[in-house]
Amino acid sequence: MNVQAENLTIQQVFELAQSLSPVDQRVLAEMLKFRIDDGLPEQATVEEAIALYLADKCSLGRAAELANITRWELIDILRKRNISVLVETDFTADEMDAVTKELEHEGLLCS
Repeated sequence: MNVQAENLTIQQVFELAQSLSPVDQRVLAEMLKFRIDDGLPEQATVEEAIALYLADKCSLGRAAELANITRWELIDILRKRNISVLVETDFTADEMDAVTKELEHEGLLCS
């Protein structure tokens, strides 16, 4: 499909993206994320990193990197402030259940 970029609306771009394979959609999302991250500082305080995350300027993991803490530390800080954290995954609910059962079976996860 030949489409001139200056004539595309956001909705048309979204529709084009939906026509991609799931793998290509993930690649596109990562490429867009990388381009958006260009405007981020090299480092930030925890407060600044949280503000960037809550403003949807970066991912949770990127916010943690900016603040030089782990993702888990940032999650703990957000929980203490009663801020919900959305965890995104490519796994289906059934796949997550299977992983949970396997970890319980191996004694690595307590039910």
